[in-house]
Amino acid sequence: MVNLRTFDLNLLRVFEAVINDNSVTKAADKLGMSQPAVSNALNRLRHQLGDPLFVRTPLGMDPTPKARELAKAVNSGLTAIRAGLLAGTEFNPAVSQRHFTLLMTDVGEISFLPPLLEAIGKEAPHIDIHVLEAGLETYGELLESGLADLALGRITLADVFESQAIHTSPFVVLMSRHNNLIHRMSAEDLSLSYQDYLRARHIVVQPRGASADPVHAALGKDAGKREVALTIPHATALPGLMRNTNLVATIPKVAADNLIRGDQESLTYLAVPFHIEPNNVHQWWHRRNSSDAGHKWLRNTLANAGV
Repeated sequence: MVNLRTFDLNLLRVFEAVINDNSVTKAADKLGMSQPAVSNALNRLRHQLGDPLFVRTPLGMDPTPKARELAKAVNSGLTAIRAGLLAGTEFNPAVSQRHFTLLMTDVGEISFLPPLLEAIGKEAPHIDIHVLEAGLETYGELLESGLADLALGRITLADVFESQAIHTSPFVVLMSRHNNLIHRMSAEDLSLSYQDYLRARHIVVQPRGASADPVHAALGKDAGKREVALTIPHATALPGLMRNTNLVATIPKVAADNLIRGDQESLTYLAVPFHIEPNNVHQWWHRRNSSDAGHKWLRNTLANAGV
């Protein structure tokens, strides 16, 4: 049985680093400790809890069931302590060495990371950002536990979290410049008809961290007429997939602009030939971080990213 009077709480900080990074070496670097010191701390914790906690595998340190349960409590507790310590303190981005973890899809990465990193380079050169890809169903748990600071996307979370609308983008139809649909259009009228849209073969981009396909909902009773040739989780794969094909993909214009920027000779996009609600992006965070000055700086920077 654990003796709480003599238990070394520093061991929990080591445990948190190892389970988050899945590596003793990475945890040691993050904590500023030697690898033997981290291993020794883990051994002490194993002895006190009577559980191996981690099993070494080719992919890293695999936590035991007890370790997974402990991680939930440790992350929640340490996150609350850090939030309490930071509450009301000043934040100077020029010297801060804060670490922030963002939940987003690859569309979010190509849309929001460039202006965010530009702002960090100018204002906060010592802040580092970690991007985490996860299923939408885990977003709430990751924000609650403190494993993530912000979630960005076309998402809606529970009332315990707060949100801010930061970007709106219409949907467009991305395609190769060599697509047969374009060849049949006149130079004076490069527009896609509704029937041609339905007859085209489509790539559907359905990221793990996004809500249901908005195109399907917008097509209504005609949704079944759309021929889906491929479903993928990452929009960044589209240029290589459609460069010399007749495939099309309906994605937010902000994503299309970024994808075309690196391949203007091969890709283009046209307006969607029916009404579809725009892609409304929100950033979500746990209420405990609302007054944290550093967190507010990050949220304001993202809101003003100007994508």
